[in-house]
Amino acid sequence: PKPRPTHRNPIFRAKEYARMIESGQAKNESDLARKIGVSRVRVCQYVRLLSLDASIVKALEQLGDPLTERVITERRLRPYLRKTPREQKTILSFLSH
Repeated sequence: PKPRPTHRNPIFRAKEYARMIESGQAKNESDLARKIGVSRVRVCQYVRLLSLDASIVKALEQLGDPLTERVITERRLRPYLRKTPREQKTILSFLSH
Protein backbone atom coordinates (compact mmCIF):
# COMPACT_ATOMS: atom_id res chain seq x y z
CA PRO A 1 0.00 0.00 0.00
CA LYS A 2 0.99 3.58 -0.68
CA PRO A 3 2.36 5.38 2.42
CA ARG A 4 -0.05 7.94 3.83
CA PRO A 5 1.10 11.52 3.55
CA THR A 6 2.01 13.19 6.81
CA HIS A 7 1.71 16.84 7.70
CA ARG A 8 3.84 18.66 10.26
CA ASN A 9 2.07 20.22 13.21
CA PRO A 10 2.89 23.95 12.85
CA ILE A 11 3.44 24.34 16.61
CA PHE A 12 6.07 21.59 16.61
CA ARG A 13 7.76 23.22 13.62
CA ALA A 14 7.64 26.63 15.32
CA LYS A 15 9.23 25.21 18.47
CA GLU A 16 11.86 23.45 16.39
CA TYR A 17 12.77 26.72 14.63
CA ALA A 18 12.87 28.64 17.94
CA ARG A 19 15.02 25.91 19.53
CA MET A 20 17.49 26.01 16.62
CA ILE A 21 17.92 29.78 17.07
CA GLU A 22 18.13 29.61 20.89
CA SER A 23 20.64 26.77 20.84
CA GLY A 24 22.91 28.61 18.43
CA GLN A 25 22.42 26.22 15.49
CA ALA A 26 21.35 29.36 13.65
CA LYS A 27 22.32 32.94 14.56
CA ASN A 28 18.89 34.38 13.83
CA GLU A 29 15.77 33.87 11.69
CA SER A 30 17.58 34.93 8.51
CA ASP A 31 20.42 32.48 9.13
CA LEU A 32 17.96 29.67 9.89
CA ALA A 33 15.95 30.45 6.76
CA ARG A 34 19.10 30.18 4.63
CA LYS A 35 20.04 26.87 6.25
CA ILE A 36 16.64 25.22 5.73
CA GLY A 37 15.90 26.77 2.36
CA VAL A 38 12.85 28.93 3.12
CA SER A 39 12.34 32.68 3.35
CA ARG A 40 13.06 34.64 6.54
CA VAL A 41 9.41 35.72 6.55
CA ARG A 42 8.32 32.07 6.57
CA VAL A 43 10.51 31.31 9.59
CA CYS A 44 9.15 34.42 11.34
CA GLN A 45 5.54 33.39 10.60
CA TYR A 46 6.10 30.03 12.26
CA VAL A 47 7.95 31.38 15.30
CA ARG A 48 5.21 33.98 15.88
CA LEU A 49 2.72 31.13 16.42
CA LEU A 50 4.36 30.59 19.79
CA SER A 51 2.81 33.90 20.92
CA LEU A 52 -0.68 32.37 20.74
CA ASP A 53 -2.33 31.88 24.12
CA ALA A 54 -0.53 29.14 26.07
CA SER A 55 -3.69 27.02 26.34
CA ILE A 56 -4.07 27.10 22.54
CA VAL A 57 -0.43 26.12 21.99
CA LYS A 58 -0.85 23.24 24.46
CA ALA A 59 -4.07 22.03 22.79
CA LEU A 60 -2.43 22.13 19.37
CA GLU A 61 0.59 20.21 20.69
CA GLN A 62 -1.74 17.47 21.92
CA LEU A 63 -2.67 16.74 18.30
CA GLY A 64 0.82 15.27 17.97
CA ASP A 65 3.36 15.44 15.17
CA PRO A 66 3.20 14.48 12.41
CA LEU A 67 -0.49 14.80 11.68
CA THR A 68 -2.24 12.22 9.50
CA GLU A 69 -4.56 14.91 8.13
CA ARG A 70 -3.92 18.57 7.51
CA VAL A 71 -6.26 19.70 10.30
CA ILE A 72 -4.25 22.81 11.12
CA THR A 73 -1.74 24.91 9.21
CA GLU A 74 0.40 27.93 9.99
CA ARG A 75 -1.61 29.97 7.50
CA ARG A 76 -4.89 29.01 9.17
CA LEU A 77 -3.54 29.99 12.59
CA ARG A 78 -2.00 33.31 11.53
CA PRO A 79 -5.19 35.46 11.81
CA TYR A 80 -5.62 34.35 15.43
CA LEU A 81 -2.39 36.11 16.41
CA ARG A 82 -4.29 39.41 16.25
CA LYS A 83 -7.15 38.18 18.45
CA THR A 84 -7.61 38.19 22.20
CA PRO A 85 -6.96 34.94 24.08
CA ARG A 86 -10.72 34.53 24.44
CA GLU A 87 -11.25 34.91 20.67
CA GLN A 88 -8.35 32.51 20.04
CA LYS A 89 -10.32 29.76 21.78
CA THR A 90 -12.48 29.50 18.64
CA ILE A 91 -9.52 27.68 17.04
CA LEU A 92 -10.33 24.74 19.26
CA SER A 93 -13.88 24.52 18.00
CA PHE A 94 -12.86 23.98 14.38
CA LEU A 95 -10.35 21.33 15.45
CA SER A 96 -13.08 19.18 16.91
CA HIS A 97 -14.93 18.91 13.56
